[in-house]
Amino acid sequence: MNAIELKKVFKTYRKGFRAVKVPAVTDLSFVVRTGRITGFVGPNGAGKTTTIKMITGLVHPTSGTLELDGLRAGTPASRKSVAYLSEQPYFYQHLTVEETLHFTSRLIGIPHAGVRSEAARVLETVELEAKRNVKVKELSKGMQQRLNMAQALLGNPRILILDEPMSGMDPPGRRLFRDIIRSLKDEDRTVFFSTHVLDDIESACDDVVVLQLGRLTYCGDVGSLLDKGFTGTEIITAPLTGDLLVTLEKTGCAVSRSNGTELVLFVNRHDDPAVQLKILADHAVFPKQVVRRAMRLEEVLYNPSDGRQA
Repeated sequence: MNAIELKKVFKTYRKGFRAVKVPAVTDLSFVVRTGRITGFVGPNGAGKTTTIKMITGLVHPTSGTLELDGLRAGTPASRKSVAYLSEQPYFYQHLTVEETLHFTSRLIGIPHAGVRSEAARVLETVELEAKRNVKVKELSKGMQQRLNMAQALLGNPRILILDEPMSGMDPPGRRLFRDIIRSLKDEDRTVFFSTHVLDDIESACDDVVVLQLGRLTYCGDVGSLLDKGFTGTEIITAPLTGDLLVTLEKTGCAVSRSNGTELVLFVNRHDDPAVQLKILADHAVFPKQVVRRAMRLEEVLYNPSDGRQA
């Protein structure tokens, strides 16, 4: 069973005095596989937050079907084992961190006897124990995001839907959240999170869903996406003799001198660099470095002429 599934989903808003129809999401279909980390990316205005709100039932689709944990999205039953983290959380500012977690625990049905220990557990996970008695209004943006994540972790939900969870986080906080997300997968839980930072996709995700202007442009595993941006292999060596250069050029690789002490061989993505490496080894030449050359992930994700659905 897929954790999340969308089929031909459309969402149209009406704006202005004339109630002009503005499409937010168009013919959107994708799945989020159970027990995996799936990143959700796209430029501002792509429809990510609208999609997340439809999955959680906060917004109703104009048409199409959405399922969450095998149940129709938006129903109380579908949300029973699901946590949602909003990009812009709202807290009662006069409560302390610990009081906020106690309040949330009671709202989601954690038995009274287990509230204190559950709050302590999630505070330790997000490294916020030292702030337990601090009022929310005194927390920085990054600390509030940690509290936001702590709320999402309460009760050990099977599916976590996180809208820009690392917004406003400093580098240590981002690393912590990445570690938390990876640990959730180790516990066979499903994480679906949106982000603008593409390093998060490479470092934490198994799969990625890409949206542009409300339409799906890619849905598949991250490895395939990175392979899509692979352009070839660079073999960096010391300067070589003329005869060896001629032999290498006959294999189809491009030869260029990067400076007076190095020579760069570029092997096209469709060719196997083992051919050039064997020739070098036969001549007792050992590369200084062998490097995969690839397009920037931004170019792979947002190149409209090369978008595809996996």
